Amino acid sequence: MLKQRLITALILISVLVWALFAWPQPAFAIFLGVFILVGAWEWTALCGLQKLPVRLLYLALVAMAGGFLIVTPSLTLLLMAFAVLWWLWIFIELVAYPDVRQGFLASLPGKLMSGFVLLLPAWLAPLVLRAQPQGEWLALFLLLIVWAADTGAYFAGHRWGKTKLALHISPGKTWEGVAGGSVAVLVLALVAGIYGAHYTGAPLAGWVALALVTGFVSVLGDLFESRVKRAAGVKDSGVLFPGHGGVLDRIDAFTAAAPLFTLAWLCWFASPGAA
Repeated sequence: MLKQRLITALILISVLVWALFAWPQPAFAIFLGVFILVGAWEWTALCGLQKLPVRLLYLALVAMAGGFLIVTPSLTLLLMAFAVLWWLWIFIELVAYPDVRQGFLASLPGKLMSGFVLLLPAWLAPLVLRAQPQGEWLALFLLLIVWAADTGAYFAGHRWGKTKLALHISPGKTWEGVAGGSVAVLVLALVAGIYGAHYTGAPLAGWVALALVTGFVSVLGDLFESRVKRAAGVKDSGVLFPGHGGVLDRIDAFTAAAPLFTLAWLCWFASPGAA
């Protein structure tokens, strides 16, 4: 199983990085959109929607909303800010309701609304970052933060994990794993900030802080999808990727990390004189 996961991961990462650096922006937007719509299809199943017309309608709404936001970049900040606030709400409900069937976000309207807030920023964020100076590297850095946090948490959790993070949602996750992921993100941010972006002093500190917060918040994405899957009684969101489950299983952490990182970048680092 581990070998299969590694092979699948290498293929996915290779294709994604190739598209990120080699494809024109419209093609890259369509490439991301395909995965987002597959994720939307999986989300309708997790929400308990069964009728084909209803599920297709949800996909159409996500596609239209995404297309509108892509051609209306002035709404980017508003979208990312709203998504960050929505994730704050998710965090509150994760803490307040141990029962995965309690809370507004466990209801059908809450889950349907959450789907838009999860999927649309995950679609738009790489495009927005890619449009910035050195944007391909910036978007890659965001992806690397999520991968580093996940990989560091996996190995640290297996080696030292004892203190459960959210037993009622994901019994395998531990605070030791979160700490291991944070260390991995810290190393990544320092290397990228010093040797890649050539930051020093306050800009470097801000860069590292943003990476650490982004990595920590990415855990919320993982936990929330686990909560929704547990309520639906399934282990994986889909079967598209051998050994990895579905699209949502691959982008769950990214859905939480992307809006926060993008909003912070646009409001701070992208502003004149930020670096």
